[in-house]
Amino acid sequence: MIRNGWFDTGEKVASLMAVLALAAILSGCGGGGGGGGGNSSGGTTVTGSVLLVETNLAPVTAGTITMGGVTTTTNSTGGFALTNVPVNTTTGTVSVPGEQTLTLTLNLKANTINNLGTIYVSATGYTASANGRVVTVSGGVTTPVAGADVTIGGQSSVSATDGTFTIANLPVGLGSDPTVPIGNIQATGYVNKPILTQFPLAAGSNPLGDIPLGAPISSSTPSQPYTIFGFVKSGGAAASTTVSLSPTVGPLIAHTDPATGEYFFWVPAGTYTVTELSTGKTVTVTLGSNSVPVQATTINI
Repeated sequence: MIRNGWFDTGEKVASLMAVLALAAILSGCGGGGGGGGGNSSGGTTVTGSVLLVETNLAPVTAGTITMGGVTTTTNSTGGFALTNVPVNTTTGTVSVPGEQTLTLTLNLKANTINNLGTIYVSATGYTASANGRVVTVSGGVTTPVAGADVTIGGQSSVSATDGTFTIANLPVGLGSDPTVPIGNIQATGYVNKPILTQFPLAAGSNPLGDIPLGAPISSSTPSQPYTIFGFVKSGGAAASTTVSLSPTVGPLIAHTDPATGEYFFWVPAGTYTVTELSTGKTVTVTLGSNSVPVQATTINI
């Protein structure tokens, strides 16, 4: 079963941080406009984070991510970014000491940031699969949505003409915390939809049923991917860390951009608390309008 959600998750945040990092890379290359930099040679950028399915925590020892001959390691919060990955790459591997190596199925796109969200690795293997149907509900009528990008546990698929999808090679136990999204759905014209489960995935097939998309993008629900942003600094320099936002339906967690210390959230108008998780330091931010992003006070740790 699926719990409805209307908010972006940290997965969207990670995509935005990668955009900023890529922009910095391009500007540092003396670029100018347009599609210069990594994409000019057919490469694309892939981002995400790696957690242990048993604990929902980042690996103590860094994991290794390899895609299309490009390799990197995870940071202290499990985050990673790969640039210049060939856009025709269809698989990747995630290796973490003490866990079984995970082979990812990829559906990469050019001229964009390919955010895989949270990738879960397991010591016991990847024998679970999940299937469902992406739909919209209007006036009591349920309509399937084709062509939606569905990501669960780092594995990607595209919904068929009848809205259905199946994603395999998932770790047993994924979704042990019903408040933590196991994936995300992106569809043109809709705000990103987090996927939440009431029960952890078991070995074999796990039907998720109909997953209704979130709010359609409109004048009151902007297409911009964030409404609150801010920075975390340490000694005046950018801090690579993790922040949370509350109160929300389910926890919203974001990794800061290691180069700038910046983070992003998409939430409706209201008053929120941003917490830097390693120190517990907080700031309060009030968002007065969904169409005008607001900057939170910088957190110094």
